[in-house]
Amino acid sequence: MTSHQGISAEIPRKILIDEVRRVAHQLSKPPTMAEFDRYSKVGRSVTCSKKFQGWRQFLTQAGLNPDVTRSRMPYEELESEFRRIYDLLGHTPSSREFNKYKRMGSSSTIALRFGKGSWTEACKTLGYLPPQKRPPPTMGGWNKGIERVKLDEDKLRFMYEVEGLSASAIAVQLKCGIGTVLRRMRRAGIEVKKHYYQQQQETTPESLLYAELERRRIPFMKQQPIDGLYVVDALIPGAQIIIECDGDYWHGLPEMQKRDKRKDTYLKARHYHVLHFRESELKANVQACVDAVEDEWDRIRPRRIKPNAPGY
Repeated sequence: MTSHQGISAEIPRKILIDEVRRVAHQLSKPPTMAEFDRYSKVGRSVTCSKKFQGWRQFLTQAGLNPDVTRSRMPYEELESEFRRIYDLLGHTPSSREFNKYKRMGSSSTIALRFGKGSWTEACKTLGYLPPQKRPPPTMGGWNKGIERVKLDEDKLRFMYEVEGLSASAIAVQLKCGIGTVLRRMRRAGIEVKKHYYQQQQETTPESLLYAELERRRIPFMKQQPIDGLYVVDALIPGAQIIIECDGDYWHGLPEMQKRDKRKDTYLKARHYHVLHFRESELKANVQACVDAVEDEWDRIRPRRIKPNAPGY
């Protein structure tokens, strides 16, 4: 037979039909497109599909049944293959294990033949216990029980309740997710605020400061968050003056002093003017403290006119 490879566009339709019949006789069944390309000496399956508007139409024109292109494996052979893999592994194989060690068939074929599409039911029909599901790993992988951030609960409580940092601000400082911070807070029994920011309860020095600022009609904002990282006791927005009331005990601790230094460095970099007053200073003479605030305000805004209020 003369080969027509290389000039497939000119192969007559009758030669292609004769060739597919020959291949079908060799395989004892109508060939698939891959089988035709493997055993054919004339043309390719793509050429046949183009000439006959599809592979099924091509097989029909050749007098072949396109519905039996794949040989149907007997039930006995599938069951024997399943039993072989069972003996190899020593336990009922999963569908993935069957596909890994099989020599014929597939897990989907066994599931359809014996279990109506279910691998578990197919195992029961074949007389084997279904494969046991492996428990999920308790360690390893993302968020699988590994404590990636080491944080003392007392330090977390100090940052949240004493320093007044929000959960998002703590997450930024610790370089972790806010979900991690919230889980640790609940585990430590720390009451998580429902809102992003909730005004803290005023202390006695803060109350004295606020009352004197209001008496002198100085506009200010209480407990103001700054960039979601810090909360200041009072802020005069027009002049960007920040007033901090430092407790004699807490702010005397070395750790708190380091924190105040970092906070002041950040605020000054954001062009804020920071004034600190000790608790003892505010209780002894709050008027003198607010005088210092006004002096700073006059320095920044020299044209400010003081109100002539009674008793001023």
